[in-house]
Amino acid sequence: MKIERILGGLVSLGLVAALAVPLALAKSQAAPAPQAAGKEMGMRGGLQAAVESLNLTDDQKVKVKDIFADAKTKRQAVSSDTSLSDDQKKAKMKELHEGTLAKLNEVLTPEQQTELKSKLEAAKAKPPAQQ
Repeated sequence: MKIERILGGLVSLGLVAALAVPLALAKSQAAPAPQAAGKEMGMRGGLQAAVESLNLTDDQKVKVKDIFADAKTKRQAVSSDTSLSDDQKKAKMKELHEGTLAKLNEVLTPEQQTELKSKLEAAKAKPPAQQ
């Protein structure tokens, strides 16, 4: 009974994956606008999209790009660190997110910081399916 249930789950998972691949390929060929692509990426992409919507100066854009590139490298290192438990990874990711926000706030004007905070709070208030 248990084996049948597991096999049934695997078959279902295989079907979902087989159906998702053509859809994913079609979406990737559609070439969405950079901001829309950022919003589809979840919270990390949401943060990046929110920051990029703040009417940044050219100097700020360069600094923000470097901050996000550094954060991405660190996220990948945490994700691939097999010595960490899931809880430890979650804690490190939260720490990394907070550090990224702190670095961003050093680059942003007080008005931009306030606007970013509002956008992030609004995004938190939305159910995940609507983001």
